[in-house]
Amino acid sequence: MSKKYILAILLAAVIAAAGYFLFKYSRGSAAAWKFIPSSALVVITSEHLQDSLYVATDANLDVKRLPLLDVASDNLSLLNLFTKDQKKLSNFLKNKAVSYSYHPRTSTEWGVIMYIPIANEEESKWLSTPQNPNIRALHHNFQDHRITDIIDANSRPLFSYLIEDHYLIVSYYGDLIEDAVRASSINIESFRLKSRFSDLNDSDYGTSIYLRNDAWKSVIAGDNINSNFYEFGRNFPTFQDFHIEEAKSKGGLSLKSTGTDAPDYYLTNIIKDIPGAPFSGHKHISQQTSFLYRSGVVDRAAFQKEFKKWHKKYKSESWNKLAYYIGKESNQLIDNLGAELILCQLEENNSISDGKILLAEFSNYEKLRPVLQKLARLANEETNVSIDQYQGYDIYSVPIPELPSGLYGPMFTGFPRSYITYIAPYLVISNNSQVLQNYIVDYENQITWKQSPEYDSILTSAKSEAQLSLIVNLRKAQTRAGNGGIKKYNDLVTKMESLVFQCKYEDGDAFPEITLIPKKRQTANKVLNRTFLNIDIEWPEIFDSQLAALQNPIDGSSEILLTDKQNNLLRTNNLREGKTETIAKLNGPIITSAYKVDFLNIGRQQRIFATKSTVYALDEDDSTTVTTFTGSLPSGQDIAALYAIDGGDDGSNRFIIKNTAEELFLWESVTKPIRRLNHSVQFENIQSPVVALNQIGNRGFIVTQKNGKIFLLKENGTVKQGFPVDILTRTESAFTWTQNPATGQPELVGVSVSGELIRISLDGKITSRKQLLRPEPGSKFKTLFDRNSLDWILIRSLNSKTAIITKDGNDLFEIKDILPNSIIQYHFFGVDNRFITIKSGSYTTVFDMTGKRLGDKAIPSEMPVQLTYQPGYYKLLIFSRSEKKIQVWSIKLR
Repeated sequence: MSKKYILAILLAAVIAAAGYFLFKYSRGSAAAWKFIPSSALVVITSEHLQDSLYVATDANLDVKRLPLLDVASDNLSLLNLFTKDQKKLSNFLKNKAVSYSYHPRTSTEWGVIMYIPIANEEESKWLSTPQNPNIRALHHNFQDHRITDIIDANSRPLFSYLIEDHYLIVSYYGDLIEDAVRASSINIESFRLKSRFSDLNDSDYGTSIYLRNDAWKSVIAGDNINSNFYEFGRNFPTFQDFHIEEAKSKGGLSLKSTGTDAPDYYLTNIIKDIPGAPFSGHKHISQQTSFLYRSGVVDRAAFQKEFKKWHKKYKSESWNKLAYYIGKESNQLIDNLGAELILCQLEENNSISDGKILLAEFSNYEKLRPVLQKLARLANEETNVSIDQYQGYDIYSVPIPELPSGLYGPMFTGFPRSYITYIAPYLVISNNSQVLQNYIVDYENQITWKQSPEYDSILTSAKSEAQLSLIVNLRKAQTRAGNGGIKKYNDLVTKMESLVFQCKYEDGDAFPEITLIPKKRQTANKVLNRTFLNIDIEWPEIFDSQLAALQNPIDGSSEILLTDKQNNLLRTNNLREGKTETIAKLNGPIITSAYKVDFLNIGRQQRIFATKSTVYALDEDDSTTVTTFTGSLPSGQDIAALYAIDGGDDGSNRFIIKNTAEELFLWESVTKPIRRLNHSVQFENIQSPVVALNQIGNRGFIVTQKNGKIFLLKENGTVKQGFPVDILTRTESAFTWTQNPATGQPELVGVSVSGELIRISLDGKITSRKQLLRPEPGSKFKTLFDRNSLDWILIRSLNSKTAIITKDGNDLFEIKDILPNSIIQYHFFGVDNRFITIKSGSYTTVFDMTGKRLGDKAIPSEMPVQLTYQPGYYKLLIFSRSEKKIQVWSIKLR
């Protein structure tokens, strides 16, 4: 072969290769932009939504059921009307990049147009004449284009379509097909979504999503978006693109952007030119967090420069009030600000519906402390509500509405009053004093993301350079008011642990990214939700009035305490072998609830319980040496009940003791004698539990009598002015307190036996009476508390059925065919792990808060069961007594 011929072949090969790569890297998006109307808010192109199986992540998440993508997947079913031949339809769609454009019809519903490539004349022919005897085809012309309208046997419109330029363009809505015809003749620049993304090469992606940021309103409706989420969203670009790689993801699923123009928003403008910093504050984030918003950059000096430049121009009423009280010293609150801001929205419980914690990186607290002291004193009219201490931390109460918004901008709203402390390196601000105290307890007890196997490493990699992040705990987020949109995505919630929204800024562009992180532990189907008997402990005679099953809140380890004939206290914490060991000598069996809390405030939990005459606190050190502390009542009556409450001088737990004469006593510390609480009033028929109200300036105890008289006692036991309040009807359960969302202040709440939900202000005035649904005249209502009084729900009972009701009076579920004298218990282990147990006859059944029965068999039980929960293993432990045995059962939940 001649050299000329060889050179010619090589030259041709080079040119062909160059042409190929030129075509590959210069061609535009696979979407059918030419036909997409300008009203489109979302455009999706995918080769896989028509596949029978389209999964991602190690948890096999169904990508077709993700938000927005589910709409396209559902619309594909329209093609089944063309033909009943599923094989023919499958071959037609195979390996084709189908485009979908979304057009708003209502605030939450879309009209969708599908654009499907036609490969050859044969496909075009059968599409022109649909082979389905149940439909009829009509035709009309629009701008010289022949549009086919399909109707059913009753002349009802089904869908319309157009075959044009090798595309099948089809929609349920005929007017959208006409819009597609109009779009084909309009200049590309008239449509911003099209002009921004039509030249983007997306050939390497399995699925691409292009949208305007207001399209997210269809996923979470506008009336469900809280102000923090809305303001956070303003940091994302107006036009967004997200792409899913072709290969199946290992671990999480990431939807990445190629970048668009950064928005003009205050926080974006402050941080966009400073590189982002990986997240390292895991030990400061409570495990109660459902939403975490974070802004973090590496250069503090650069951040301060941009922040102060913005703050000088920023106007707010709260900043003006701050300056009014402390003048130029107000600058101290921003001068030492670091480069990281974190806002945590916490899980709901029935007392606090919108708890928030703001962490602002801060230095030189010692210089700031006198400023905060001065501010708290001057801003409060009452001196006893301005400054407090809790577990050694200063707490300042500042009644300036929306103070964090005045300091750091509108991203940080929702603070009617601010409660402030410092936990290095963060200035900590909360909108509720109880929330702040709970946060301190979680931090001190290490119940934080650092100890969570799901969150201990989130956003820590070197690749985590986004300046802005939002982390959503999907299970906890479901329960927050106004987040109903998440609940309909069952596959997402059951298989994913969290969603991470990030936005990275570089060279004037914004690069949003969405990551779906699966649960790390996946339980085999043969084990999931099955009931297993772990151990049997032979125990012929039970002396205790109830089972004492205790749990360490840090590691989830569980144990059970039992007493024998000689009043020896035995402990079983080996739940595989069931061996018992004697750890103390008592003066009688346990007759009250048992608790495990840090009563001594020394960094480990003690076991607290009572016999008829004595209250015990058992401390066990690292060498397993048990030290016993006791207390006795200053009366001759026997102990009847023991209630754990918070609010000790050093932030530890305290205990209310009730004796058989309906007298109340307070045990505050092992170094202090038990003191009588009620001197001026004699109670009768106290409904359990006695509830503590522990907020700065509003400390006391809520005591409820069966006759409907509600008392609010001060710390010294005297009755607060305006109380008792007589609700003029009986109640079979205690009143508690809840946060008024408008004022951020506490109010008393409870339900009468006839179903009136009653709210009482702290000055003793009934502010509302709401009659709950009472479908039958004999229905009785009560409030059901969990054992530790951390949360409560309502129940409605009549004969053989019981309904579980939310705090607002909405039915969750109803259980029927319950035997007389049943015992219903509520078990709270965090908002995403709440359970109901119903002892009916000699068996107990466990339910979650949707009414789903947990486990595949009922638990034999002659006395009420106790539950503990091991979050690291998603395992529920049930302690019961049956046939002269103590039994421990387990159920894997996830």
